Amino acid sequence: MAAAVGVVAVALLASCGEDVLAPGNGTCPAYCPPERVSAIDSILADNIERDTSVVGYVLPYEAGGLQLVSDSTAPVLKESRGVFRFLPFPDSVLVKAGDTIPAPVTQVDSFSLQFAVRDRSLLQTGLALVVYRLPLTVDSTTAFADLDPYFADSTQIAVIPVGDSLVDATVSVRLDPGVFPMFDQDGRRAAVGVVLRAPTGGVLTLGSVDGNDGAVLQRFMQVDSAGTDVARSDGKLPEFDTFVGPPRAEPGPGILRVGGSPSARALLRVNLPPRIADSSTIVRATLLLLPAAPVFGAPGDSLRIIAAGVGVDVGAKSPVLGVSSDSLARRLATLPPGYTDTVRLDVTTLMVDWAGDPTRPRTLVLRAIPEGNGFAELWFGSSAAGAQRPLLEVTFVPPITLGGR
Repeated sequence: MAAAVGVVAVALLASCGEDVLAPGNGTCPAYCPPERVSAIDSILADNIERDTSVVGYVLPYEAGGLQLVSDSTAPVLKESRGVFRFLPFPDSVLVKAGDTIPAPVTQVDSFSLQFAVRDRSLLQTGLALVVYRLPLTVDSTTAFADLDPYFADSTQIAVIPVGDSLVDATVSVRLDPGVFPMFDQDGRRAAVGVVLRAPTGGVLTLGSVDGNDGAVLQRFMQVDSAGTDVARSDGKLPEFDTFVGPPRAEPGPGILRVGGSPSARALLRVNLPPRIADSSTIVRATLLLLPAAPVFGAPGDSLRIIAAGVGVDVGAKSPVLGVSSDSLARRLATLPPGYTDTVRLDVTTLMVDWAGDPTRPRTLVLRAIPEGNGFAELWFGSSAAGAQRPLLEVTFVPPITLGGR
């Protein structure tokens, strides 16, 4: 049963009088409620149940963006690394349009490496991307510590400055062919790692293959065309890209999580009291989440979480319903790293929908927007966390009885 705390009655109709112009000269009190109409504010402290969080909706190598973080201080992330393994280049290419027989590549003159900068901390200046040569063995199982030997002075191949106001643009650098000494022996393949360098810490998001703006490795070469070398170029996207950071401890019992990489979602099931769901008018509903730790994330970044309903409740794979444009701003909460105050999400439209259609599953899904593109993560108390459990603050108008009947 709901625990109602701090009930407040607000007068909406103070009095009722006679309307002398009414047909039949009827009296108003026969048709008006015998008492004032009141709105009740109620805190539902134990009506969220069977809540859980699930990790792995978007894995780092599936993300639409790859977040790079420079050195910073707790409680934010200290550093992350981007990893790119490019598709193999052919050993022969078509010299001109209409050719059917490719000509052999006789020499590689240089390479060009290009990255799409999709987001960055605008307050930090002096940002730069530092590029390192990586082994072709990097894959989705490669951890942050596994890369330590390859992010060293001996494997650094380029530094790419990022303009102080540059965003939604590309940066590139020309590379000597010697930066990939095993290029031919490795089947004309290459892999690189990237870190962000910033004087005071910062964050920058690179485009990814899954986001349709992946890095490009371009080859400038000489091709044998009927005994004469001609200059040509071609380019390859990554066959694999990802970003990794130092491992973080798992949350303890009674703690739910939203966001992070791999991304996590929280599912909260609401037991709405019949006195509210069946016969009252819901005016406002707010979900209150109590952080169990400061919001984790990168300096200058933020975590945006949104509350949505589901079409059917099948647990972790429940299809999440879209959010209308007029509800989007209210359903969102934007949290900076280190945030510790109560998180408030407006869920009025969801609860009104539930009250209007009792067949709908009364399940809330909390997820990050965008999902899986960064490390920002919220840990908050579950329904098993006692004083830190999620709460629902609901304002509703009880049913009105006309004519005293």
